[in-house]
Amino acid sequence: MKKLFQYSIYPLFMILAWALILWAMQTGINQYLATVPIIALFGIVALLLERALPFEKEWINGSDWNLDFTYYIINYLIKVSAQFGFIWLSSYMVFFGWFPTDIPFWIQVILALFIIDFFLFFVHWQSHEHLWLWKLHAIHHSSERLYFLNGEKRHAIHQLLEGGPGIIVCLVIGVPQPVVVAALALLAINMMMQHTNLDYKAGILKKFFCVAELHRWHHRADYKDAQVNYGAWLTIWDHIFKTNYDDPKIYDAQGIGEIGIKEEPDFPKSYVSQMVYPFRKSLQPAKKMFTVVLLLCSSVVFAQGSADDIVGIWKPENGNKRIELYKRDNQYVGKIVYSKTPDEIGKEIIWNLVFDKKQQEWNNGQLQLPEMDHAVDCYVTLEDGSVAKITGYHGWRIFGSSEVYVKLE
Repeated sequence: MKKLFQYSIYPLFMILAWALILWAMQTGINQYLATVPIIALFGIVALLLERALPFEKEWINGSDWNLDFTYYIINYLIKVSAQFGFIWLSSYMVFFGWFPTDIPFWIQVILALFIIDFFLFFVHWQSHEHLWLWKLHAIHHSSERLYFLNGEKRHAIHQLLEGGPGIIVCLVIGVPQPVVVAALALLAINMMMQHTNLDYKAGILKKFFCVAELHRWHHRADYKDAQVNYGAWLTIWDHIFKTNYDDPKIYDAQGIGEIGIKEEPDFPKSYVSQMVYPFRKSLQPAKKMFTVVLLLCSSVVFAQGSADDIVGIWKPENGNKRIELYKRDNQYVGKIVYSKTPDEIGKEIIWNLVFDKKQQEWNNGQLQLPEMDHAVDCYVTLEDGSVAKITGYHGWRIFGSSEVYVKLE
């Protein structure tokens, strides 16, 4: 009985949502009076279902409810404002009448959803590729639990950047405004089911639709693991651009592990601080000046040495291991030469480092400590001849984690 419920809940949930929204939109009721109560109703149903059959019991309750609800209300108002802008522009400007308005309403909604969904996917994908976009998008990934409400957790600017292109294209090609409203309402309900803490199974439907089983992989805490499954409604874009990922065996046996942003554990928790987060300086002016002076001084010291200054035996400032950094084929490699765990001795933990004379560092390397399940990018800097800082990171250096090593010989 439980399995039947798990496999039937997603199609029933979405079919009922489609039926209610399409019916309400064609009864002559004001489109917002038609869609807002339906979205709220499905939100309440999702909330109750999550408590009856949670995917993760630890995600049932959290201190982020007020924050996520604030995001939901503000971002929905942004959507409504964009739609009013849609009406205003369409009444004053003549655009192309390319959209087939003579076909059934439900097919029009599917076509509009198809357009909007592509641009949501593309901007989402690029938000993981470019730092300035990631700073805005990181707010969505800062949640440490997944449930129906945080699907709309986005920076206000990122909300416009993600939703704007698709709506603008719809405006230009002549999509009727009620069609766009219906499409966005249906998308909002699918986003609930994409982020829900409900332990449902989509079966074959997950090959076509962006369901929770797929999207949970995208929210894994390790940045490198989260570069998959960007779609909002359809999986077709992830398949075309080779960003799809699913491993049911691991999913069923181990789950997905921690979610959030592992590289930034102290992410701000309030709405205002998160709005400011993408624009804050990583260094205060005084600290920045000190850092510039320090870099200039260290550059002078370094200029007297050579690329091989990294070669030698190094000890972590807070640890007992010893690693040897040595040159191999014009690259620098590091291996463990002493450890209290005998199996670790001789293990290669750093490779592919090359000396960058301009940056005065060794970079483009890979790092994998014994306790790590996969390699990360890394670079090494010398603060003086006997102190080195080894930094591992995923994607961007700002999320790096560093460890100081002291040279022994």
